[in-house]
Formats: sequence, C-alpha cells, structure tokens
Amino acid sequence: MSTEKGSHEKMSESRRIIEWITQEDPVTIATHMRVDADAAFSTALLHILRPQASIVFVRADNVIASYDCIAVDLSEGPRSVKGLNVGSAFGQVVKVLRNINRPVHDALSRWAAQLNLTDSGERCKDKVVLAELVICWRSLGFDDEKIVERAEELLRGKILSHKRNLKHREAANQVPMIGKVAIVAPGTHVKAVDLFRRGALAVVRESEVGQCVNLSRYAMEMGISLTEFNGLLPEDWFIHPQGFLACYGSVKAPKNPDESGITFAQLGIVVSTWITSHLVAGVNRNDIVSRTV
Repeated sequence: MSTEKGSHEKMSESRRIIEWITQEDPVTIATHMRVDADAAFSTALLHILRPQASIVFVRADNVIASYDCIAVDLSEGPRSVKGLNVGSAFGQVVKVLRNINRPVHDALSRWAAQLNLTDSGERCKDKVVLAELVICWRSLGFDDEKIVERAEELLRGKILSHKRNLKHREAANQVPMIGKVAIVAPGTHVKAVDLFRRGALAVVRESEVGQCVNLSRYAMEMGISLTEFNGLLPEDWFIHPQGFLACYGSVKAPKNPDESGITFAQLGIVVSTWITSHLVAGVNRNDIVSRTV
C-alpha cells in the first residue's frame, strides 16, 4: 500500500513539472527562503527552462496552490515538488527532463545523483558537493537571489559544456585515420578521448597554437611511450616524462606550427609508422623512427 502511494506521489510531481514547463507565461517559481543546495539548484534549473519565470522566496511551511506556480523543494500543497522518491527536488526535475530534454538531463545527471545523496543525508564520496558551494556563497554574504543566480551560472556552463562535447563527439567520427593514428587537421575541434573510443592509439594534431601527439591509455599499457622520441624530434619539442604527450606549443604556450621543424604531414607519417612497428613487431623500433624523422 505504501509503495503504491509513493509511486502515485512521484507521478504527481512529474506531471506538475511537465505541466508547469509547458504552461504559457506568466509563470512563477516558489522556493523556501534561506535556500539550501536543493532549493537553489532546482530553482535555477527551472529558471533556465523558463527564463521569463518570476522567482519568489517564501516560508518553508507555505502552501502554494496557484496553477501558474511551481513550489520547488516545498513539502505541502498541490504545486509542491520535493522529490522524496529520488532524493531531491533537483533530482526529480532532472529525471523528468530525460524524456523531454535529453541533452540537459545527461549534462546534469551526475550532479543530480550527487544531490540525491547529500540531500537525503546519505554519504557522498565526492570531495566537492553542491551543498558546499551554497555554504561558501552564504559565507560571502550572498542573499537567496544571488545564490540562485550563481547556481544558474554553473548549470548553464555545465549544459553548454555538455552540448559542445556532443558536437566534438560527432566531429570525431569524421576525422581521418592512418592505421591506428587519428590525424586532426587545423580547424577541427575534437577531443582525443573520442578518437581513442574509435580505436585510435595515437592522435596527431595541428592548430594555431602548435602541433602535438597524444597516446591513448591502451597504447601505454601495451608498452608504447613517446619518450622513445627523445632526441629524435626537432629542437624545442616537449615530451612528457610519462610518455603520453609530445608537443610543440600548446594553448598555455602557443607557438607557430610552421616553426616546429617538421610538417604536419611528416608528423602523421612518423607517428603512424612508429605505431605500426609496435603493432607488427611488438618491440621498440627506434630505427624506423630515426629514418623517418
């Protein structure tokens, strides 16, 4: 009997969220004064979804009945969304978004899982939790309105970062490969990890800040290391002591790739030949590297 009641309450909160999100303006978001992390971040997320919505801070025992208002992180009334079944109001909103705004859901699902634990009093292994951010903002003298604004900034950044990563992942599927080496031409914005997922053991790229080679973790577990290029690459190249990176310039220290001492095409051939030698022979082949550099 209690399970059926809990399920009904969860569905009711989900319907309240969906109805409010799809309702015509004007709409209002109500949450309790002296906001905690759940109130701040759930209010901020709803405001991102409905940026024209007004925000009001009320007593925690207020009962909100107005149809155009959603009472987030408040327990009583027909418009309340507390999220007790998942752990937090923020978690409840994020869960609802799975079927109506998947990118936002995916961007925030880990934060929601964290807040579901901390807001329920469960242990959380993460070193930095959303609740601590609110405590810091409060210590700086921020009022409720300012705390919600800061929470909204973080959420917007997280969502934009996730959407950008999705675009990079799509772009990674179009990057050409020479054997097990991905060749990232200037103007192409992709993450090495997405190319490693495609099976690349190394990524060679050139951009306005220089040239670089990245090795995958799998390649390093095979015993391949870019330290084999010590003394073989042109002067001023940096090779990380751990062997996963070799670069001429970076975003932190830009250099002209035309001055690297090796063309982009040559670099791709050198690295692909070197990787192939490891795959074929299973041994270190510095002689091949020496002949091609």
